[in-house]
Amino acid sequence: MSRTIPVFDLRALEGDARMAMVRDIRRAAEEVGFFCVTHTGVHPAAVDGAFAAARRFFDLPRWRKEAWRYRSTELNHGWVSAGQEALDPSSPADLKESFTMRNVAHTIARTELWPDAPFRDAACALYRDAQSLSQRLLIALAEGLELPANWFLPAHTGENQTLRLLHYPYQEAPVAEGQLGAGAHTDYGSITLLWQDDAGGLEVMGRDGAWLAVAPRPETVIVNIGDLMQRWTNDVLRSTLHRVQPRTDGSDRYSIAFFCDPDDDAEISVAPTCIAPGEVARYPSIRAGDHISAKLAATY
Repeated sequence: MSRTIPVFDLRALEGDARMAMVRDIRRAAEEVGFFCVTHTGVHPAAVDGAFAAARRFFDLPRWRKEAWRYRSTELNHGWVSAGQEALDPSSPADLKESFTMRNVAHTIARTELWPDAPFRDAACALYRDAQSLSQRLLIALAEGLELPANWFLPAHTGENQTLRLLHYPYQEAPVAEGQLGAGAHTDYGSITLLWQDDAGGLEVMGRDGAWLAVAPRPETVIVNIGDLMQRWTNDVLRSTLHRVQPRTDGSDRYSIAFFCDPDDDAEISVAPTCIAPGEVARYPSIRAGDHISAKLAATY
C-alpha cells in the first residue's frame, strides 16, 4: 500500500478521460479501499454551514443536548454522547459525540427531532449534496467493474443514507488503555464520504498491518468502501479498517460523514462481473437491512 491516499479530480469524469478515471477509482477501491476526490460538485457553503451548525450544537451544555438523545437504532437519529458508542466493541467506548440523521426526506418535517430550523437546514443542505456525489461515485464504481452504469442506484433510494456530524473533544484526563476517538472498524454499507477539519487523527490500516495517517486536505472529500460493497463485489473492492486517535494535544476535532448504504430490502448478491471463470460467489445473498441493523446493535 502506498503511504498516501490517492487523490482524484472528478472533473475528469466529464470529459474524454472518463474511462481512465473510472479505472483509477476502481484500482484505488481495490488496492486501498480509500481515496480522496476534489471538484466534487458539493457546494463549499453547504460544507461550511454544516460544520458551523455542528460546532454550535456541540457547544451546548449536556442537559440541552439530552433533548435530542439517540434512543433507537431503528430511527437512527439524534445525539450520541461520548461513551455511548464503541465502534470496536472489544475496546473501551469511543471518545467522541455525534449527531446522526438518517433518511432526512422522512424526518425533515418532524420538528421535535431537530435542535432548531437553522441546524436542520444546514444539515439537510449538505445531505442533499452528498447524495448527489455518492450517486456519481456509485456510477463510476459500476463502470469500473464493467457493470451497467446504474447497477447500484436502485438499491440506494435514501432509506439508509445517513449524515453524521462528529465532535472529538480534547481529553484533559488520561485516556484509558486502548481507548480511541473512534475505535478500529470498517463501515457497514456501500460507500462513505468524509469531510475533515484541519485537526487530523484519521488512520487507515494498510495491507502490511501498519496504520497510515490520512492528513487533512482542503476542499477534498475522503471516500471509502464499506462491508456490503466488498460483499457485493466478491472481495474485489476492499472495506478497510480505520480509526481516529483521541484528542490529547489541546484541540478538538470535527468531521462529517455521509454513509451511502443500501435500502433495507435490497438483496446484496455478488455482481456477475466479480466472479472470475471457474470461481464461485464467496457470499450468499443477504438483506441489507439485516446486516446494517446487526452492526448498529453491536456498537451501542
